[in-house]
Amino acid sequence: MIRLHPIPDADHTCPYCKVSIEVKGWYIPGMRNLADLECPQCERAFYGDLPAGHGLYYPMLIEQATCIVHDQHGVTWFANSLRDSYGNRVNSPVEFIVEEFRPLKQPILLNCLDKLYGHCLLKLLNAQYYLDHHPNFDLVILVPRFLRWMVPDGVAAVWMVDFPLRKGAQWNDWLAAEMKRRIELLKMCWLSVAFSHPHPEDFDIERFTEVHPFSVDEWDKRLERPSVTFIWREDRVWGMSNPYEHLQGLTQRLKHRFGRVRDQLDEQKQRVVVLANALREAFPEIDFAVVGLGRPGGLTPWITDMRTTKINERIERAWCERYAQSHIVIGVHGSNMLLPSAHAGAVVELVPKERWGNLIQDILIPAGDIQETMFRHVFLPLNSSPSVVARGSASLLRYVPFVQLNFKRPWNDHKVIQSDPWLIVKRRREIVKRLPGLLRSAGSH
Repeated sequence: MIRLHPIPDADHTCPYCKVSIEVKGWYIPGMRNLADLECPQCERAFYGDLPAGHGLYYPMLIEQATCIVHDQHGVTWFANSLRDSYGNRVNSPVEFIVEEFRPLKQPILLNCLDKLYGHCLLKLLNAQYYLDHHPNFDLVILVPRFLRWMVPDGVAAVWMVDFPLRKGAQWNDWLAAEMKRRIELLKMCWLSVAFSHPHPEDFDIERFTEVHPFSVDEWDKRLERPSVTFIWREDRVWGMSNPYEHLQGLTQRLKHRFGRVRDQLDEQKQRVVVLANALREAFPEIDFAVVGLGRPGGLTPWITDMRTTKINERIERAWCERYAQSHIVIGVHGSNMLLPSAHAGAVVELVPKERWGNLIQDILIPAGDIQETMFRHVFLPLNSSPSVVARGSASLLRYVPFVQLNFKRPWNDHKVIQSDPWLIVKRRREIVKRLPGLLRSAGSH
């Protein structure tokens, strides 16, 4: 955490004079946590990111008079977000709901506002660290309403802002004034650094969703009826990246504009059905479901269709329970994979070619044995065929119990095996006895 109020911890240099800029105060108009700055030489006024959230990695400066952004890190999206939000700033009241559970004596503010769902959720996961390691402080969560259900027990207060996700990056001077009014009542206030990717050892997803994740140690016990869930999304679909990119001319452009989305959704639906049927051939008792935002219908009757066009707390909890029942979740890279990956036993992710640099940013990997954890997370190109995805998923279903014998404690613990050198063989026999069909396919293990 860093100091926010009355004077924040900030360290910026004037891009013109190359001297340290004086810190006048702070400003929080939304997702941005900013220092109010002035150069002592040229007297230009700036706002500069405080080291919190993405500002922890690539802080920007914006000139208050000209809207010029100074980006020393070459992170275009973050710079453009600052420029656009400041250039289109508003002063509009929003619903600001306060829940206080105890007096704020040593408050720490955790700002979870953002324009992307995944960013909001990842910031929220920082809460557990303060609850566990700084119990003498009073954690205040600034959160969009749609994430209120995931705020963990033990916080001192929840400041809930009710606006749609698309307004998460908006610069709202009314909100800034409301934040200022509330925090200035306090003698001092700290600000969470809000890691954009908190370490797995610092959070337990069950503290946030109240849903216990899939127990990997029970993998083979639950394999008599394997459970696989496909995570559906309609803005980034499983299929060709752009099936009409080779077309030219007006007619083709119109087809690209109006026909592409429906064509891609139909293709994705077909791929999911083919995948499910392929897995059913290998595992006749399989429990296959589709979960996500989309219009239900059009799937094979035996597939459980949990899609919906509207989401609420009840639906999200039901989805989390489904993920927690799943040996494997399969889906396209994106924030839609955060909660599924946190609850399921394994992940097969389809990655667009432009997203390989963002690999694992959307995956919540539990702390555990590294090699065994790596095995349970498979990444494939977005245009992988259903047969390739099915083979990869079937391999996971078959081999995880045997891979655990190679890599996971206690099976490679010297003291444990020294006490009983036949322990691994006994465990292997137990697996094979329960699932004799796996003996031949997993013989190499």
